[in-house]
Amino acid sequence: MSYRKYHIKNKIHRIKPQKPIFVNLWFWIVILIIIIFLTLVYFLFFYPGFQVQNIIISGNQKVETLQLQNVVSREVNRKIFALGPIRVFSKSILFVDKNSLTTGLLKDFPAIDTLAIKIKFPHTLALDIFERKPVGIFCPSTGSGQASERCFFVDGAGIIFEELSGIPDNMFIVRQEKTNGLEAVEGQNVVGQDVIDAILKIQKELTDKFKINIKEALVATPIRLDIKTGEGWQIYFDLSSGLGIDMQVAKLNLLLKNDITPHVRKTLQYIDLRFKDRAYYK
Repeated sequence: MSYRKYHIKNKIHRIKPQKPIFVNLWFWIVILIIIIFLTLVYFLFFYPGFQVQNIIISGNQKVETLQLQNVVSREVNRKIFALGPIRVFSKSILFVDKNSLTTGLLKDFPAIDTLAIKIKFPHTLALDIFERKPVGIFCPSTGSGQASERCFFVDGAGIIFEELSGIPDNMFIVRQEKTNGLEAVEGQNVVGQDVIDAILKIQKELTDKFKINIKEALVATPIRLDIKTGEGWQIYFDLSSGLGIDMQVAKLNLLLKNDITPHVRKTLQYIDLRFKDRAYYK
């Protein structure tokens, strides 16, 4: 036998037939891992039993339930995959971000003060709404000194909400002389809480002890508060830290008890309490 024939024959003997890929163990391990992964993805993101189906709203009075439900449904519908024009969304309750949902609702509904979100498995969200309570009305002043037509409820923290078409008679109006040209926007903190607290304290003192209502409160400067009463006369207060509002209210109480009688109030123009050791009235 020639060397060439012998060499070729040996090579033929050494070639072993290849096994099909599906008979290899590692192939089935990879397939099993892929199946487990896809099953897990399905249950986490797309299984109908874990999708948000019920949105229960309670505690709201002014904010409409349907509007709240629409916003919640939009917020929980999260994008989980994007490739070019392809977008994949999921409403899985397992991935509801309560902090993000709360932020979105407070932004869209300024009338909401706080809210509590409860996740009730497998597919229900329950929201308990706490709306802002108005303590007065805020009407920004224009540069000419005339009140703007846009007025809002203001809460105890000085935050405005719910633009009004008319002004209720049973609430005082808060005006701010300097707004730096900024337009009032619902949800904005336009007056400091310390100023609102001072106005409410003055209102309680006048109403409870002397049956005098507050008609307007003008924040003339950051340290000056002018109160206009329902009887037509005014009171000037100092809001600076050096002269506490309690001391000024105490002086007002003494004046109205001892010196400024109901008869004198008929012709009264103002009471000035901005000085530490004295008070003036005319």
